[in-house]
Amino acid sequence: MVSLNRVLLAGNLVKDPELKETSNGRCLTVFPVAVDKHWRSNDGQSHKETAFFRIIVWNAIAENCVRYLKKGKSVLIEGRLETRTYKNSEGQTQYITQIVGDQVTFLSKPDKTTAAEDEPAIM
Repeated sequence: MVSLNRVLLAGNLVKDPELKETSNGRCLTVFPVAVDKHWRSNDGQSHKETAFFRIIVWNAIAENCVRYLKKGKSVLIEGRLETRTYKNSEGQTQYITQIVGDQVTFLSKPDKTTAAEDEPAIM
């Protein structure tokens, strides 16, 4: 049986990414991305619905996301879905589904303050 777990997502950052480091020294950042869905109902009314997705990226990709991305910037994320479980403060099992990004394309123009000659378009 063939299996496939790939996600392609384009949207806007909801907040600035922040760099974190694991106990074994790996860099990561987690940031939410908002994706809008627009449609027109049968009566001609326009509608908009926004979905929010938790994105996690690692190592050099994480470092570049923190360096170049800011709240409101547009990105294209390619990755896979991952579901984790954890116990909350009441001891109940909680589930969280996130997108582990292995490629991030910056869709917005760079800010003049962060622009560099070697600024990557794809990570």
